[in-house]
Amino acid sequence: MVTLMKKLAVKTIVIPMAPGLSPNPAVVPEDRITDALEVMLENDLKHIAVVQDKEIVGMITLEDALKMVGLKQGKTAKRPQSLVVHGRKIVVEK
Repeated sequence: MVTLMKKLAVKTIVIPMAPGLSPNPAVVPEDRITDALEVMLENDLKHIAVVQDKEIVGMITLEDALKMVGLKQGKTAKRPQSLVVHGRKIVVEK
């Protein structure tokens, strides 16, 4: 699974930006989703801008990023799931 996560790029989950979205902090489309997760968690954000050539091209949400790395729990999940991102353990609970 770790190999798969390294290949998951932000560009796979970009959606149209929300009105008033700040360009800072931001990620670029080629960044890894795990890098975007780290930025969002460090800044207590539920979404983050995606920029290319200094312009916002969209955004990604924390929920979509967690789903892509396999951390979104379904209704039948019995225990919290976790992922280590750059030495930080992320635990998703119901």
